[in-house]
Amino acid sequence: MVTAIRAGKHVLCEKPLATTAEDCLAILTAEQEAGRKLVTVGFMRRFDVGYGQMKDVLESGDLGQPTLVHCRHRNPSVPAKIYTTRNMIDDTAIHEIDTCRFLLDEEMMSVRVDTPRRSSLAPEGLQDPLVMVAKSAAGVLVDVEVNVNIQFGYSIECELVMESGAVRLGDQEKSVIRDGNGNRNAICRSHIDRFHDAFNVEVQSWIRAVEEGQHTGSSAWDGYAATCVVDAAVASLEDGGQEVAVDMIEKPDLYV
Repeated sequence: MVTAIRAGKHVLCEKPLATTAEDCLAILTAEQEAGRKLVTVGFMRRFDVGYGQMKDVLESGDLGQPTLVHCRHRNPSVPAKIYTTRNMIDDTAIHEIDTCRFLLDEEMMSVRVDTPRRSSLAPEGLQDPLVMVAKSAAGVLVDVEVNVNIQFGYSIECELVMESGAVRLGDQEKSVIRDGNGNRNAICRSHIDRFHDAFNVEVQSWIRAVEEGQHTGSSAWDGYAATCVVDAAVASLEDGGQEVAVDMIEKPDLYV
């Protein structure tokens, strides 16, 4: 990626930006030397209509300041041979990390990871579920349930609690059946199913921005910041759930 940046090429990178904060810093350095933002990280939820509406409600100020964010990331199953407990943070929860940074427009300052009773449906060696609890710069408390073998479907939930109300992410159902069995709607089966439209909008926005010489979506800084939270969360997991401070550099002028 550094080679592409030095060649002046725009890059759309699947998350994570890099596997370590150190490698992310090398990308930030290359962009600063180039003098412009060339990297977009594939945090497609920023292009999801539901999250955008939640952010609009918060920014309107009608419900006051944010105080809590509740997130749930549930998968029907994961590949047993290649998916690890660390992946629950760096591959799965990283989406919630970026989403909360996007909604709140501030950094996460500390994080801890709790390990509830292990699901009997989890593959051998996988600690599933996990609960990640983070604090933002303004003191907003963020909790993220990661539950990746829950069988029934792919369910992404988020509730943003403010001083005088709350806004919750919809289920994106197209229709609801009501009969003698109750009210019900179709359940998504995968991230492609749930975020199909967001993926398309993300790619089209990126192509349009490249044509115009602009930047869209999340930046290399967003990728770096999310990776720093991941590193702290992994450290907490390995240290028995202790709260760990997120270690980050000061934001460079290019990304302010």
